[in-house]
Amino acid sequence: MSLVVKHLNADSTFLLTFRPAFDFPPSPGSTPGSFSILLDPWLSGASTVYSSKFSIQKHSVPSCVESLQDIPEPDVVIVSQDKPDHCHELTLRQLQPDRMSTIILAEPSAAKRIRSWKYFSPEQVQPFEKWDERNGKCVRRFRIPPFGPTGVAGEVTISFIPAKRDLTGLHSAVGITYRPPRATPQFMSQYGLRRPQSAASSKASTSSISSRMDRSISVIYSPHGVSYPHIKSYASSHLVSEAALPLNVLLHPFDRVENPWYLGGTVSAGSPGGTEIAQNLMAQTWISAHDEDKELGGVIAGKERVLKYTAEEIKSLTRDPRKGTGTDVVTLDVGQELSLP
Repeated sequence: MSLVVKHLNADSTFLLTFRPAFDFPPSPGSTPGSFSILLDPWLSGASTVYSSKFSIQKHSVPSCVESLQDIPEPDVVIVSQDKPDHCHELTLRQLQPDRMSTIILAEPSAAKRIRSWKYFSPEQVQPFEKWDERNGKCVRRFRIPPFGPTGVAGEVTISFIPAKRDLTGLHSAVGITYRPPRATPQFMSQYGLRRPQSAASSKASTSSISSRMDRSISVIYSPHGVSYPHIKSYASSHLVSEAALPLNVLLHPFDRVENPWYLGGTVSAGSPGGTEIAQNLMAQTWISAHDEDKELGGVIAGKERVLKYTAEEIKSLTRDPRKGTGTDVVTLDVGQELSLP
């Protein structure tokens, strides 16, 4: 199975496409067993908080697509918070509610805002429940149909983990796991499904493929950053139960951004929080999120203090000198994608 991460803007809009570990014959439409998730879509236009006199932001680099109609329809759109650079009305209205099967999963106040536009039906916009390991219903589960009547269905899980006592509502994480559907050898033979060409026919390779199919791909997305203690419960219970460790992808800011205390204090937790997550969950890949140098206006523009980190600096922080291992640290350009096996 694989995950393709595509960066649609220079900030925190990503398209995640999960696929099973088979080479399917070419065909129009999406690959059977695949699942796609669009994160915090904001393609163009301004993001204004309260009024343009207080805070207005614009992209400094154009997005790689002009409209959401230019990408395949995602299965799920995630809106992680109600701030307009994440819950962007102009961009979300590019979806076509009368034609789409997409579900919008949104932080509760963001869901309330989106529903107030009366553009989508209430069923199309669903609020997250906050993560609580004692409440199994807080995890949203999406069934992926099996390959044929004797196959085993796959599943995507999505969880919303807000930081405790965060008055700004900025610091949260969204946890995602993907377990692909499985097919019997008879079904694979009947429909011409193949193992990936990179897989050899040796017993070791077969064992390796089986092991990968028994586990889930895992992603944690935290556009403003969150510290490890806030997601520890999720990791130690849900990710363990889903066989989703080590963490495959961490989408988290590199840079630390601070406002004066009277304007909310920490805007982006940046490298310190992300490093803690990467080390504890043995993250394989850390991709920069929400680090765009945007065009800023309003009274808040000159008050931010930014501490920047390079990919090399972060890679050195996550490296384990005893094992000689660490996290692959990546910055994706606009339109660039990364494929992870």
